[in-house]
Amino acid sequence: MPDNLIINARHHLRWHQRLLSNASTAAAWAGWLYLWRPIVNGANWLTSWGASYQQLLAKTLSTGSSGSLENSVVALLGTSGTLLLWSQLPSRKPKATAHQQETLESYANHFGMGEQQILAGRSASVCVVHHDSHGKIIGIEPKA
Repeated sequence: MPDNLIINARHHLRWHQRLLSNASTAAAWAGWLYLWRPIVNGANWLTSWGASYQQLLAKTLSTGSSGSLENSVVALLGTSGTLLLWSQLPSRKPKATAHQQETLESYANHFGMGEQQILAGRSASVCVVHHDSHGKIIGIEPKA
């Protein structure tokens, strides 16, 4: 078995699953390249004519649809920023606080029941919990 980190399990997929995977990958790449289109076109125009940055910006803004360059830059920066923030999420998880472990005696005191009755209810796979008219637990009846 090779020692690489990339898992290639395409041979386990059915043909229509592979087709969907290929199509979604191609669509993602097409979207990514579309975001770079104004910059690549402008750089190509700049290198072919030796124009200044102001001319490049004026041509890109005038030939594109309203705000296409701005929208592309915002989308590119937003995606990059989101991915950078996402990579930091695990290190920003809140610190777990130590919870006080409740004891069997504290449960028995809280519900006003015997410890044996609580243990019998815990060990049973099915049990019936009896309540009074106010919703307070008054008994546990193990069934199995």
